[in-house]
Amino acid sequence: MSTSADPILGIDFGTTNTAAAFFDKTGKLRVVPVTDKSFTLPSVAWFHAADKAIVGHAARRQIIDDPRHTIFGAKRFLGRRFQSEYVARHRDRFAFELLEAPDGYTAAKVYGKVTTLTDVAHLIIRQIHTLASHAAGAPFAECVLTVPAHASIRQREAVRHAAEMAGLKVRAIVNEPTAAALYYANLRNPEQTVMVFDLGGGTFDATLLSVQNKVVKVLATGGDAFLGGANFDELIAERLVDDFQRQHGIDLRPNKVVMQRLIFAAESAKMALSQTEATPIRVPCIAQKDGAFIDFQYTLTRSQLEDMVFQLVERTAAACDDVLERAGLKAEQIDELVMVGGQTRMPAIRQRFAHFKRLSSEKEIHPELGVAVGAAILGRNLARGVTGLADVVPMPIGIMVPGGGQHEVIPANTPVPSVRTVDVDLPPWPGPVPVALFEAVDRTTVERELLGTVRIEPEWRVANKGPTSLELRMGQDFVLSAALVSQEGRRQPLPIVDPRAPQRG
Repeated sequence: MSTSADPILGIDFGTTNTAAAFFDKTGKLRVVPVTDKSFTLPSVAWFHAADKAIVGHAARRQIIDDPRHTIFGAKRFLGRRFQSEYVARHRDRFAFELLEAPDGYTAAKVYGKVTTLTDVAHLIIRQIHTLASHAAGAPFAECVLTVPAHASIRQREAVRHAAEMAGLKVRAIVNEPTAAALYYANLRNPEQTVMVFDLGGGTFDATLLSVQNKVVKVLATGGDAFLGGANFDELIAERLVDDFQRQHGIDLRPNKVVMQRLIFAAESAKMALSQTEATPIRVPCIAQKDGAFIDFQYTLTRSQLEDMVFQLVERTAAACDDVLERAGLKAEQIDELVMVGGQTRMPAIRQRFAHFKRLSSEKEIHPELGVAVGAAILGRNLARGVTGLADVVPMPIGIMVPGGGQHEVIPANTPVPSVRTVDVDLPPWPGPVPVALFEAVDRTTVERELLGTVRIEPEWRVANKGPTSLELRMGQDFVLSAALVSQEGRRQPLPIVDPRAPQRG
């Protein structure tokens, strides 16, 4: 229980934008203003030297002028190994250079210097912390952070470290859909079953929740880690490139800087088409031909956009259906579909899910601020000594013993905190036996994340006859710990060692 009445800052560190909110000492909700007209801080850092950067709106303008030194969307790669399938699929789409850091994780190269993406996240969180402290009239010491529901343990650790670098103690890390549901629960009194549809810039989460007396219980969670608003932008850009090549015989794809300008223009057009039926796109001096510059010009209609992104929208529907199936429920049994994330402003998405009883409106639940407000609500609850939520493990935790034996120990959608024990058949080695711990959607996925290893010493095996029992404990804060358990119930904690964990500091 908090010993201080000081407010706890809720931070939604997003792929595209970052927002924050808090309850002041009078109990009033305050959303942190970024400018006179905006409550969101673009999650963009522009480096004007190897170790000097600005973030936010001014940095976002540099995506066009200096794209090689302007890092955005860092959250998509934060805490991911450079050799992972996800990074391999997306790393070449940016004008700035991504590379493998000495610890094996993804970093950026800026003016010849390796800059970790945790450092980039730290700059953005530090700025929103500064703005929040100014709004509150005093610096914040603690915060609640949000992450995608499918964020791995490593990704959670990375964003936690970024906040700690910004001078904040992290009281809790909460899944973004769960934070949105806390916001929803704060607005609604009756008992309801809701699905949070969270389509942000980088990821999509679908989470089914039970809301009772303003307490949120997660029933099932799913989604698509490869799907976000950026994918919509890339599809539009591909259409623009094809059209330009047909007209002028020039393929713009090899030029990353030009492609970044097109994606930027595509994002602006996409946003405009949520309000209008057609919008002009113009990118000046995009290429040269016969000694003259060529401007890019195109008029995109809402109908064309909807045809382009049809499959992406269907992927969100498939993920929702999967979550409902695992919970044994149907769409008509869900009281409300709560939509958060900027991409949910797209009319085609709301039309696709019109079969739900009720869709949240932007006036009730702000697509881009709801998650930050939910984090602030959790911060207020923690300050009072309560949480108001029950979350679940997003991905299964398993082990692998030498010789290839694998066991799933903590299944996906297990409520947290949780403790699970498994008997392990160890090879007859005379020395210590390493047991690998991993996190994965399934046992064969190439995205399986090695969390580290534990060592079972021969002394334990000699002193404790019978099967070797390994206990894994997932805390409310999604911190994993391990221990050996004897038949008499004696526990021996085991350190989880991963020499390739992201470097801190």
